[in-house]
Amino acid sequence: MNGIINVIKPPLITSFRVVELIKRKFRLRHIGHLGVLDPIATGLLQIAVGSATKMFDYFTSLDRAYRVELLLGIATDTQDSAGKPVKISEEVSLKGLEEVINSFKGEIIQIPPMYSTLHYQGKRLYELAREGIEVPRQPRKVLIKSIDILETRDGKYPRVILDVVCQRGAYIRTLCNDIGEKLGVGGHMASLIRTRIGSIDLTKAYPLTEILEKGSSITDYFMPWILLDELKKVELIVKKQRDNFIKGKPVQLFRALSSKKEFVSVWYGGVCIGVGKVSQDVLSPIASERVNVD
Repeated sequence: MNGIINVIKPPLITSFRVVELIKRKFRLRHIGHLGVLDPIATGLLQIAVGSATKMFDYFTSLDRAYRVELLLGIATDTQDSAGKPVKISEEVSLKGLEEVINSFKGEIIQIPPMYSTLHYQGKRLYELAREGIEVPRQPRKVLIKSIDILETRDGKYPRVILDVVCQRGAYIRTLCNDIGEKLGVGGHMASLIRTRIGSIDLTKAYPLTEILEKGSSITDYFMPWILLDELKKVELIVKKQRDNFIKGKPVQLFRALSSKKEFVSVWYGGVCIGVGKVSQDVLSPIASERVNVD
């Protein structure tokens, strides 16, 4: 069994716990997530089963879209609503908000938060943070492709609803913290929903509760490979090529397609039958749709 499951993760559960629950429910061996979501966050979490785990690099290279709620006036040690306040402003103004937010578009520098899964000398940063230990973190470049203000909500501590599109490696919590710092009032991420990865959005995902309570076979929740419309298409010409692909055997193509290894969607007779990786004129299968070989 090889495939991708698009899960709607509920809040207050780790991505690793989601993987463990699905693994136990369906008695799976090879399974993993394709990009972590913070425990307080909800939304799209992609889970790879079997050989589909080989597509980690592809899925993590795709743009990610988020709906985020920024609360201004209170900064926390975790940079989200789960943390303890470390700064509270008595007066909070939204003056200059749009200008400040626009300054975070494009390539920016972030310092990863202490409460993260990054490693430092063999331990995860969040483990050190829970012990009250703070260590130096290397600033790094991240790309914020777009950030749009959808709504502002007045109050003693105003809230700002944002849509953010970014690439892998960007911390939305840190983005919220840094916006608050630049405004001079502090801020933190009050809530977060991942709404899209590449072209896959929440309409193509299943709630975790449905999978765990109603699911009888994990294959019922596998994403059709045709949805990966960003992939280059490889059309197989003869039936023997199709049969070898479905059996998991390397397929000899009639011409070289790529000088480097590249993920592709695989088609036969106008139908998408799976995904693979092509190098020169050899196609290596990764996963196929359930197609009979006769």
